[in-house]
Amino acid sequence: MNFGLTHRQSLFNKAFFSGSYKYLCAAGTAGSGKSVLTIGDLHYLAKKISGLRFAVIRKSEKNLKLTSIPTFNKVKMLSRSVNSSVIVDMSARYPNGSDILFIWADPTKDPDLDNVKGLELTGALIEEANQIDRRYFEILKTRIGRWNNHKCPAFILLNLNPSLGWVKEVFYDNFINNTLPPEYFFMQFDKRDAEKAAGREYVKQLEDLPPEEYRRYVQNNWDYSEIPNQLVQYEWYKQCIAPQPEIDPLIRAIGAIDPAWEGDDATGFGFMHGNHMGWWESYDKQDPDYSGDLGYQRAQEHFVKRGDLIVDPIGVGAATALRLSRLKFEPDLFYAGSPPVNTYGLLEAFNKRSEAGWLFREALRNEEITITHDPDFQRHVLAMRYSIDEKKIRIRPKDEVKKEIGESPTYFDLAQMLTHKWKTTNGELAKQLFERQTAVKTPTISTRAAADRARIIKQGRIGV
Repeated sequence: MNFGLTHRQSLFNKAFFSGSYKYLCAAGTAGSGKSVLTIGDLHYLAKKISGLRFAVIRKSEKNLKLTSIPTFNKVKMLSRSVNSSVIVDMSARYPNGSDILFIWADPTKDPDLDNVKGLELTGALIEEANQIDRRYFEILKTRIGRWNNHKCPAFILLNLNPSLGWVKEVFYDNFINNTLPPEYFFMQFDKRDAEKAAGREYVKQLEDLPPEEYRRYVQNNWDYSEIPNQLVQYEWYKQCIAPQPEIDPLIRAIGAIDPAWEGDDATGFGFMHGNHMGWWESYDKQDPDYSGDLGYQRAQEHFVKRGDLIVDPIGVGAATALRLSRLKFEPDLFYAGSPPVNTYGLLEAFNKRSEAGWLFREALRNEEITITHDPDFQRHVLAMRYSIDEKKIRIRPKDEVKKEIGESPTYFDLAQMLTHKWKTTNGELAKQLFERQTAVKTPTISTRAAADRARIIKQGRIGV
């Protein structure tokens, strides 16, 4: 397997195909081609040797579908063997009888690890191994070499970014101390590999990471510590990145506008189709009336229905909201300082903005949504902090964030508005809110918003 490998990638492949090692770990800088390299090795063997069976292990089925399988398809394209296999039921099947199985490994959903225990494999690959429970690695040791091992030596490949945890203890620490067991191999890739694999522009974008995470993901700092009270970790952000889908008029769309006019702030637009968030736009010093006109136009393009276009009406946003109302497309007004809607449980949110930010954090952490990557979006999201005071969650004020990054976190504001609307009108949370409101006979969220709009429009102004 060779399609423009770097020097270190070639060394890794030399070690792998030598047959001298059973457990081989590819680690290092984000974007340095570790997944393409290791999945490429499985593909090469499966294509060349009949009757082999490999497993690609990742924590969630969602990430297998969004990341590992697209990487597998990229490998086939790069090696000019697009028609060499067909994926059926999470398995790549080759005409010669070889298979590559794509298998999730999450002990919270499978406490007894049964999803892996019954496998019979030639070899395996653990993707993003830092996210995988060490027990899976130990079980896989007993499952490899059980399928046509006379044709191919048993092995486990691993790839990951630098991280505290069991992989560091087993591979990196022993590598540094010259105590790696004979069957173990470790190779660390760096910024030069990333520049060749993903391009200099990609590596340049990584400079927008917070310093601690830059040291980890670019400079290979294995002893990193999580940024105190960071609302969203880069690991969560990265795992939810997915290609932006085509707009489907049959899938519910939600839009958000964060208007700005004077100063350094920018007017932002963002949209959500199903559970994918993206379609970001920003404009400096945009007239708020024009923001309303453009928002109406974008709502038509994205098939956003009435009530699903959100506007922050504070300040100049009042004019944008009023303009939309005059176009007979009344928006849902997002008052950041208003009380949260989900006021039960041990922890409460300080206000609606804090609640929306926390819902966005949890949606990323739990992989409930996918996102379109944008360098500005990434920078805004990773700059957010939270605190817990008197059992109330508070999200860092915008003014503090602006001082740190030199701009208002417009895209984060859009993301939290979109998430709040999506979470409180879909799924289990929406059901709980409806049942709670019905029980106490209070107006629904949409009813309160409608009453607010009617009162404000009657007065001829937006906001107070």
